[in-house]
Amino acid sequence: MAHKRKLVLAVRDSKLRARLALLLQGEDIEVEYQPDLTAERPEDIDADVVVLQADSLEARNLPDVIDSAGGDQAPGVVVLGRDQTAANEVRLVAAGVSAVLDQDRGDLVEHLVELTEAEADGGLHGPEGGGHTAQPRLADFQSRSPRMRDFLDIVRRVASSDSSLLVTGETGVGKERLARAIHLESPRSDGPFIAVNCGALTESLLESELFGHTKGAFTGATGDRKGHFEAAHGGTIFLDEIGEMPMHLQVKLLTVLQRHEVQRLGANQNVSVDVRVVAATNRDLALDVAEKRFREDLFFRLNVIALEIPPIRDRIEDLPWFVGRFLRHFAEAHGRPEVQAISEDALESMRRYTWPGNVRELVNVIERAVLLCEGNRLQAADLPDVVSARGSASAAHPTSLEATDPWAGIPMQEARRRVVDEFERAYLENLLKLTGGNLGEVSSRARINPRTLYDKMRRYDLRKEDFR
Repeated sequence: MAHKRKLVLAVRDSKLRARLALLLQGEDIEVEYQPDLTAERPEDIDADVVVLQADSLEARNLPDVIDSAGGDQAPGVVVLGRDQTAANEVRLVAAGVSAVLDQDRGDLVEHLVELTEAEADGGLHGPEGGGHTAQPRLADFQSRSPRMRDFLDIVRRVASSDSSLLVTGETGVGKERLARAIHLESPRSDGPFIAVNCGALTESLLESELFGHTKGAFTGATGDRKGHFEAAHGGTIFLDEIGEMPMHLQVKLLTVLQRHEVQRLGANQNVSVDVRVVAATNRDLALDVAEKRFREDLFFRLNVIALEIPPIRDRIEDLPWFVGRFLRHFAEAHGRPEVQAISEDALESMRRYTWPGNVRELVNVIERAVLLCEGNRLQAADLPDVVSARGSASAAHPTSLEATDPWAGIPMQEARRRVVDEFERAYLENLLKLTGGNLGEVSSRARINPRTLYDKMRRYDLRKEDFR
């Protein structure tokens, strides 16, 4: 019999406990109440998730619950509260808490169900780059961002299909990690997952690597060799940087997608393959198609379902969770267990930064800060200058071509993004002032939908209350 998911409500607030119990009734989760839980450690609690309240942690002497959360045998710990500071959320996540949630959120139960399912399946492995060796799952991509949650909802619906997928997004957002998670959520999970970086191989080598070759097909081909498509039979092949694939190989890839066959270099016969293709790029393939750099027929074949992973700056509410996870990992990895928190100033600098390298860049920043930190709390001084200096608008967002120094060493794509960010912030601030913070009128004047407006206001730290 399958393990029934179990959640323990160690919540003293009777009204909150009753509300959660009522809302959880429709879920396939066993709910137990232990409002007086005090001395038990998580490994002694028979549950997948223990739910606590933030304002009771110190008063009820539960540091052991937090400190030992996240162990191999311990259930996940979810902390509920109101108006938790971002720095406090980092501290709790760094201590091992699975999530810190606003107890008044309308989607609170949805979060609890997702976390319980994840813990029942072996616990959260954390975001990409944190040193976790476990295979990623979709549950690891938890988020409080409406945009990211909408994205993940689409991913969950298509993961079990056999359609080709095109994963797009900026450098460092975790495209390969998402592809691996999709593979493990699919009926092909028992099959192989083969990852190929199309931009890292020469044209001739890429063709041989993908499709294989026969003995004597070219100089140095001393025997027959299967390609990655054959090796991925029954599973998934992940083609990263698909936009770098030469045109003549795009033709061969299209043939594979249409006929489910490959032909090795030097061979006369085709070999049948049963492979799901997940491709990824940080390029605008539609533009490449228009400029004849990418085949239109291949683009439409790959783009059956397009999945664009939002960058960090568009889901900045997830930053404390990222920081807490990476802080916990690197404090352990580098023998700095005393480093357990971050200052509000440091976190504010990180929140204002645009993160052109996304999660990958954030990983490096946190590791550096842990190594340089002289106390038990990361400070703004421990961050790279490019991150900690974001308070200077002129340095962070140069708006004139005469500002030559700030552009030094910045890729054109990032420079363009910074200028756009500065323009959008100023544009929205002006409309908010003119309308007295009336979001409906701002949305109408800007001709953008309300959700887009909310996302941009969150990104630029704009609050309607400040303009009334």
